[in-house]
Amino acid sequence: MNSINMVWLVAQKEIKSVLRNKGLLLTGSYVGGMFGVLNVLLSGSTLAINNTLFSTALLAGVFVGYSFSRFVFLREKQEKIIETMLCTPLSLKSIWLGKVLGVTVPAYFFSLLAVSLVTMISSIMVHSLFLPSAVILIHIVVVVPVFTTAAISLMGFFQFVLGMRENKIIGYLIVLVLVPFMYPSIFGLILGDVNVVISWFEVGICSIFAVLILALTTYLSRYLSKEKIVTTIPSD
Repeated sequence: MNSINMVWLVAQKEIKSVLRNKGLLLTGSYVGGMFGVLNVLLSGSTLAINNTLFSTALLAGVFVGYSFSRFVFLREKQEKIIETMLCTPLSLKSIWLGKVLGVTVPAYFFSLLAVSLVTMISSIMVHSLFLPSAVILIHIVVVVPVFTTAAISLMGFFQFVLGMRENKIIGYLIVLVLVPFMYPSIFGLILGDVNVVISWFEVGICSIFAVLILALTTYLSRYLSKEKIVTTIPSD
């Protein structure tokens, strides 16, 4: 079995685990719906709604990804399921990449759910079919899944190598670091324009930041080892 098949095998397992968990599905629906509905109600114009879509897609993807990654990575350490996986012919890198993909797919789905809610409610508000701008469409289709994957891969790495107590802290820290890249108003403060309208520049910054995170986690992944993971599994 080649490495791609091994990664996809793990990813399928994690996607099925997420879909079978009603609590996770409710969490994803709540987070996606909350960001979608609340954010659009705070928008006042078409340009503001485009900015809202920019933020909503990222926020939903990252926060849902954070919730799902705790289930996929930390739960398996708590229940010692990961020990069984480490004894299989699957490589450690395939397990990690498969889990990242297995979390990213459903997290991105709920991000699209939030985007759909924003679009639907916005259309009702303006009494016509609302269509996002071209830059926002590219952002949703290309940048958001990459950004979400980057966030989940970083959280997944630390959830693999750190103990349970440390993971409670590092997860929040990662989300806090990512938040400034999700809000147009923060871009505005950096650029000196509070009323900034999302353009290719802001989308490009998010893209570059996501690629840098992926590069970082790819580099860090070489330090993954079965021994480090086993030593961080909580004892009974």
